[in-house]
Amino acid sequence: MKGHARQIMTHHATAVGPDTELGEIASLLVDAAIGGVPVVDEHEVVVGFVSETDLMSTLLRGAPANTTARDVMSHPPIVVDEFATTDDVMTILRTSQIHHLPVVRNGRLVGIITPLDILKYFVQKVMPPPPEVG
Repeated sequence: MKGHARQIMTHHATAVGPDTELGEIASLLVDAAIGGVPVVDEHEVVVGFVSETDLMSTLLRGAPANTTARDVMSHPPIVVDEFATTDDVMTILRTSQIHHLPVVRNGRLVGIITPLDILKYFVQKVMPPPPEVG
């Protein structure tokens, strides 16, 4: 596949701050039907990532209600520049065994890539159009 991360990504990724509590993050994931969120600082720089797996593990351990994103996030975060090639994106997703890849411009969050984003790009831009019926 030829292209860049910015052509695949979902723009305006939902993110949380380091002090966001787990209950709020869990509600956000459920309401938005997403599997994780980047954690960003006051300058929109990605400092970590909280996945649904991180949340479930923490909640199942009986973490206190005031546990925050900072306490459970994966860090340092794995991110990709918006001009990274689609091949680079797929390599990072595979080798890092992750399902969410924040996309940055000058270090700041501008989007996110999931396997569904890659499939959408493939179906819409790479696959030949279906034959016309009729």
